[in-house]
Amino acid sequence: MYPASPRTASATSHWWLPALLLLAGALVRAVLGLLVPLLPDEAYYWEWSRRLAPGYFDHPPGVAYLIALGTAVAGPTILGVRLGPAIAAVLTSAGAVLLARGVAGPGDASATAGRAALLMLVLPIATLGLVLATPDAALLLATVVALLAFDRAIVATRGARAVGWWLVCGVAVGASVVAKYMGVLVGGAIAAAVVVHPALRAHLRRPGPYLAALVSLLVFSPVVLWNAIEDWVSFRFQLGHGFGGGGRGSVFTRELELLGGQLGIATPILGVLLAIAAWRAWRSADVEASDAALRSTRRFALAVAALLPALFFVVSALRKPVEANWLALCYLPGLALLASDDAPWARGRWWRGGVALAGVLLLLAIGALLMPGSPLARNRQLAELRGWPRLAAATARALRDPFLDGTVDRWAAANRYQDAAQLAFHLPNHPTVFALNLASRPNQYDLWQRSTATNATPPRMRQGDGLVAAFEVGTKGDSLARVVASWFADARPAGTVSLTGAADPRGARQLWMYRIYRGRPDEAPSQR
Repeated sequence: MYPASPRTASATSHWWLPALLLLAGALVRAVLGLLVPLLPDEAYYWEWSRRLAPGYFDHPPGVAYLIALGTAVAGPTILGVRLGPAIAAVLTSAGAVLLARGVAGPGDASATAGRAALLMLVLPIATLGLVLATPDAALLLATVVALLAFDRAIVATRGARAVGWWLVCGVAVGASVVAKYMGVLVGGAIAAAVVVHPALRAHLRRPGPYLAALVSLLVFSPVVLWNAIEDWVSFRFQLGHGFGGGGRGSVFTRELELLGGQLGIATPILGVLLAIAAWRAWRSADVEASDAALRSTRRFALAVAALLPALFFVVSALRKPVEANWLALCYLPGLALLASDDAPWARGRWWRGGVALAGVLLLLAIGALLMPGSPLARNRQLAELRGWPRLAAATARALRDPFLDGTVDRWAAANRYQDAAQLAFHLPNHPTVFALNLASRPNQYDLWQRSTATNATPPRMRQGDGLVAAFEVGTKGDSLARVVASWFADARPAGTVSLTGAADPRGARQLWMYRIYRGRPDEAPSQR
């Protein structure tokens, strides 16, 4: 059982504050989720959800199942795509508050819960990062459940209750890796904390940790089997993506970029406070048999969960650039430690200044997302998000063009997988759209064309079919369009569409119409 702590009517009455803050965060994410256009990667993951499988080229399947949950309720809409991740975000936020409350000092549980809920509201990584339908949504939910269960197992110590919490922890650790391969760091951090801390090592004499490890492997095993069938394609891609050589810049610039990214998604002041709180919890571990020592042990476990993955990515940046969001799983334990820290710097002006700055930066970011005409939003990538319906409308018109009369079936395609996914989402009735992937990196569209692990492969073009394809404007796009023309009897350009709404060739696509498909040189005769 948890050590008893004083409960007063005043403390109990303060539960309305964290609940209100969690509700505010959910409402902000809901508004952004409905108004911000779908990102290309989100459309790509939505394509996965239409062909559910135990794995995909880029990631394990967690995000696809979350999206499928939402679209089963709200259909293939922006709401449907983001509904499942939005539910996961609410649960993650509540879990973070419970995690912080659990390691709070005596009599400080309600105030700590309020601080944790406030951090989940103002930190960009929490509010903005959890708007999108990405693998991080499932990863963070599984991470917070794993840490909560691990914390409860520490407190229960032994017996059926401890074993039960270890089993929940194992399921959540397995789910974290099903969400994103870096979820293995969650299990690694838990294992490291148990091995390093003397009080936690006592659990190794009991069945709980071993059952948790077994259950986590069972949860993850379908992903392993899928990879085995597909020649380990997803494992090989991610290992090369994270550890392969040839990263841009020098070691110094990559590490500086990593630091700058974290200060951006956590904001400068709160980012530093989160790091200090984790370091303090690591340094102040206590092995004495007392309630204070138990709290210290629990905080030490969270510190390991925050610092070990961070160290892993610092080392990874020695070889390849590290994306800022890759460290997202470090922030949940760090947030709990900062919210529950009773040091003056964690409660005084630095805390207040950090929260205020984070709040201002969050509002500015929201303004840039919701007001595309504002100076803050004059960014080509943001502007492009609103141009995909225009491209889809132009593609739909080209598919009806008389030039394609006499073809058997008419298909849409794009060279880039991101463009193909956006066209599939925005075209009427969400048809199959091909990704040609000429002179671009392999992706799930390639795998669907040759997959043996699933029967949910898309159809292929046959002889006599017609095609409308989108290419980036420029010399490279023109060259690729001519390559595709060699597969058909005739070809004709169908106009240029600007994604940004401005005369900017970097944000434009050239449409081409092709009639009477004759086959690709690299295509087997049985596929034509």
